Amino acid sequence: MNLSKKVFALGVVITVTCGLCAYAENITKFSSKFVKHFKDCEPYQETITSNFEGNTFTTDRKILGWSNGYCKYEEVVKTTDESYKLNCRFAALQVDDLYDSMKSKSKDIDSYGLETFMEKTDEKTGKTTFVSNGITTIKGNAAYITWAKYQNNPYFCKPEKLK
Repeated sequence: MNLSKKVFALGVVITVTCGLCAYAENITKFSSKFVKHFKDCEPYQETITSNFEGNTFTTDRKILGWSNGYCKYEEVVKTTDESYKLNCRFAALQVDDLYDSMKSKSKDIDSYGLETFMEKTDEKTGKTTFVSNGITTIKGNAAYITWAKYQNNPYFCKPEKLK
């Protein structure tokens, strides 16, 4: 399994949003324009490129705006070998939580028990649900942990492999 698959398996967010800017330090940084637009879920898009262990990651972050009471957010992460997309929807409470974490200037590193999930398909109905796959400990700043908490929860964000 190559590096990007390993990182993705641990949690899309750890690779996708929360670490590509400064993955090795587990400190997530967002541009002031992104933070300003995210506060009110105003449409905005930015692309960042970063390197981790010799791999180049390109992350395209898109705030799509409000729809049916949810802030729609999309993120695409590309490496030379693979591409993943996260389709997220956040209620106002989650938007506020994420915004507050991005405003924090603290670089303090905390530990957090991140619950991971896996898909489970009912053999009779074919319906897919998500079940807890355990807890993994992550370390990072407030933004890193908060984004990881939501992006790794399939009830907020759904990952999709693009290639």
